[in-house]
Amino acid sequence: MLKKDIKIERGAALLLSLLITSVVSLIGYRLFDITIFTSELEKKYISDQQSLLLVLSLEEYTLDFISSSEKRNSLSLMTNKYDPYSPIKIPIERGDVLAQIEDKSDCFNINVLVTNIEKSNKKIVNQEELKFFKNLLISLDTPEEKVEIISASLTDWMDFDDFPDNYNGAEDFYYSNLESPYLPANDYFQNINEIRQVKGISEDIYQNLKPYICALPNESNLINLNSISPLKPKILVALSENKITDQDAINIIENRPLEGFKEIGDFFNDDFIKKSFETKFAKEKLTTEPFYFNLKTQIKFDEFTFIMNTGFLKEKETMQIISRKKGNSL
Repeated sequence: MLKKDIKIERGAALLLSLLITSVVSLIGYRLFDITIFTSELEKKYISDQQSLLLVLSLEEYTLDFISSSEKRNSLSLMTNKYDPYSPIKIPIERGDVLAQIEDKSDCFNINVLVTNIEKSNKKIVNQEELKFFKNLLISLDTPEEKVEIISASLTDWMDFDDFPDNYNGAEDFYYSNLESPYLPANDYFQNINEIRQVKGISEDIYQNLKPYICALPNESNLINLNSISPLKPKILVALSENKITDQDAINIIENRPLEGFKEIGDFFNDDFIKKSFETKFAKEKLTTEPFYFNLKTQIKFDEFTFIMNTGFLKEKETMQIISRKKGNSL
């Protein structure tokens, strides 16, 4: 690992440690002082309620911190290297708090594939985004026939109508005739776990795709070049329309300036980059500003464990909490 990467990771650990320790200290270590006379059910309830209080406080502290563009950029550069999932651990009496802030502005928002027009009950399939998504599936070694089935079925899942766009797609008739029947949402995805229900998505395909996708409001269509981890090179491979290799993508990521690219035009000054990412779509898809963060908090107290994932998204000029999900899955 490069020396500059080591320095950044150490800085990240210090910054996140200070942030999380501050919150735990503010709330107080006696937060989880549950009496021994309380029943197990009551203990669990109290533990969850007090864990939630700690999470909400940490959320507010995080929201205040990332409201600054400068701090968002610093945090982005610190949290997406070779070990982005290593949490900060803070001990509390009879347990501990683990928390990790991750910049996820490098994900592909699956909700951009379709724009639903409510007044006319029609849709627009965003063909360039669909092509990019297909290239992402191809870069993940998805069989060609599966690529077409998944792509068509995803747009059918999100649109308002009940008719497949083509023979590869699927609507009510297909899902209602499965051994364990259900109906498609006919709406945007709220959580990437929902994609498991879409025709063509096997568990292997889902696990390969999972690190690269997110479910955000469909206006959010950018990918932050400075956020991309060397562990996730396929996003650049797909953006090049599979012209470059994984190693090419990793080299591009590792050779970014220490402070990140200030302007997207700086990235395209290189001849190899110009040749590899020559489409207008590629140039418009990338940004240098982080806009989406996930805070994962895990609180262990005695035999109880509480886990919360909180999503923060920049909407217009303001960072907002857009999602909360209990448990490990985003």
